[in-house]
Amino acid sequence: MVREPIRVLHVITRLVVGGAQENTLLTVGGLAGERYAVTLASGPTTGPEGSLEDRIPNGVAFARVPRLVRDPQPAADAVALRDLIALVRRGRYHVVHTHTTKAGLLGRIAARVARVPVVVHTPHGHAFHGYLGPASSRALVWLERGLARLTDSIVCLTEAERADHLRLRIGPPDLFEVIHSGVDIQRFATAGVVPADRRALGLPADGPLVGCVARLVPVKGVQYLLEAVPAIRAAVPGATVVFVGDGPLRGPLERSAASRALDGAAVFLGLRADVPALLPLFDVVVLPSLNEGMGRAAVEALAAGRPVVASRVSGIQDVVRDGETGLLVPPADAGALARAIVRCLRDPALRRALGARARSAAGAYGIGPMIARIDALYTRLLRRRRVSCACW
Repeated sequence: MVREPIRVLHVITRLVVGGAQENTLLTVGGLAGERYAVTLASGPTTGPEGSLEDRIPNGVAFARVPRLVRDPQPAADAVALRDLIALVRRGRYHVVHTHTTKAGLLGRIAARVARVPVVVHTPHGHAFHGYLGPASSRALVWLERGLARLTDSIVCLTEAERADHLRLRIGPPDLFEVIHSGVDIQRFATAGVVPADRRALGLPADGPLVGCVARLVPVKGVQYLLEAVPAIRAAVPGATVVFVGDGPLRGPLERSAASRALDGAAVFLGLRADVPALLPLFDVVVLPSLNEGMGRAAVEALAAGRPVVASRVSGIQDVVRDGETGLLVPPADAGALARAIVRCLRDPALRRALGARARSAAGAYGIGPMIARIDALYTRLLRRRRVSCACW
């Protein structure tokens, strides 16, 4: 008998450079094969963050949904919903797995209208705070409570994210599954990486380097790191803060740095494809986010053996162990951020100890364990729904 693969559709709003998008690409690539026939659907990839569309894995079918956009646009949303329903019906999928808030809204409705047996959603962190104003955040909580009734499982990246959903009564405890976002640990392991050339990057030949790898958007808290630069430079002369990434805040941040006459203490490298080669240059890696599902940039830094200074928010506090693999500070607090960074820069022994434990801790976030747990989740839900196919 010919084995019928499990047909799975993954839906995401756009494939820009970002943790949710990288996780989604690793997931579909890891699943695709004899057991799963995988399709990835995305709206247009727009924005200054850069595109990951050239990294869609071989063996994964791709479907464009032209009107699927990130921001609320009622007319476009109605067309996108119609197109998603048509796509789901054509594909006769056993599983629809949505990623991020907007795709989760339209994709889950489309899946239920088309009577898909199993619907899974990964928020990749939640947007209940740090993204919207108070009224919109309350509305989103109400909306997610309704959407949870259309969902067989919500995948949280950390226990802290699961706890947030339960605290807000999004759904019952058995609705949530914690599966860490997979990272290619070996790609970032220092032993196999040739560090980039500081001079070629326009960085000073010597002196401490503080790195921040992030989309330059408000929720990443990069504005507070720039605010901390004068205090860092005053305490550690010659220290340079390096921003790696792009986004709508890049222009304002660069103008702010110029107006403050920071004398090269803040450098903006823009989008880079060689992050594994950049991380070994940094004495400390900073993740000052206001909200974070897990913090892939933190895991990558841990894998490279770099100590991490990060905000004590949502999933980050599960990834970065305060005093063990890094230091945690209150969010939106430039002073606390500067003090923690300075502490690391002034204490080489502390950096070495944090970095050694960081490399060991990163192993829990590999790609293999993530794919195995997603496979087990799909299998359990399909059997619960008594889906009859030759894929068993």
